[in-house]
Amino acid sequence: MSPGHLAAARVSTVLIADDHPLVTHGIDRVLATASDEFAVVAACHSGRETLIAAAERQPDLVLLDVRLGDMNGAEVCLRLGAEVPRARTVVLTAFDDTENLRRCLEAGAAGVLLKGSLDLDLPQALRDVRDGRMVIDAGVARALEAARGILGPDGTTVPQLRPRELDVLRLMAAGMTTRSIATELDLSLNTIRTYTQSLMTKLGAHTRVQAIVFAQRLQMI
Repeated sequence: MSPGHLAAARVSTVLIADDHPLVTHGIDRVLATASDEFAVVAACHSGRETLIAAAERQPDLVLLDVRLGDMNGAEVCLRLGAEVPRARTVVLTAFDDTENLRRCLEAGAAGVLLKGSLDLDLPQALRDVRDGRMVIDAGVARALEAARGILGPDGTTVPQLRPRELDVLRLMAAGMTTRSIATELDLSLNTIRTYTQSLMTKLGAHTRVQAIVFAQRLQMI
């Protein structure tokens, strides 16, 4: 690849948050050796440190351990969504704690990856998240479905959503708030709420996370 091509390549900044320094170092090395698309701008070891660094560095992506000692992952996800809205957060954890992971997704995480997964392609997962998709480890998705906390209706019939409902659903999957979606689509808050309620009813979902994961399972988004 030519130097000019490299200069034009898209580089996404990444903040790593894990309470084990060896883990943050290992992730840094994986991203450095696997791709020139990602630049690690901070490695943090507590929730408070993560929030401060994210506010200062404004990363594109945050790789977040679900347990940081001083704060749980869901709380950090919620704070990041409010304080650093440009960042997309991916929970990277060794813990298969379904309830905790569900709370992280509902708090705005763009995905959940398991550290112990043998087929984990971290750079590709980050590309997917960067490009607006959610990434959920297959084992986590099955656990969430079995717990009946994420996936609602059974069966394979794909609900028919109107174009605007699909637009709203895709932006929800990108981690955008109702207000942000309204701004993006140049529609009123009440209109977005109407579309959201309609698409959730069609999908048989009770929460935004249920709607997103069910739609992903049906390959609607």
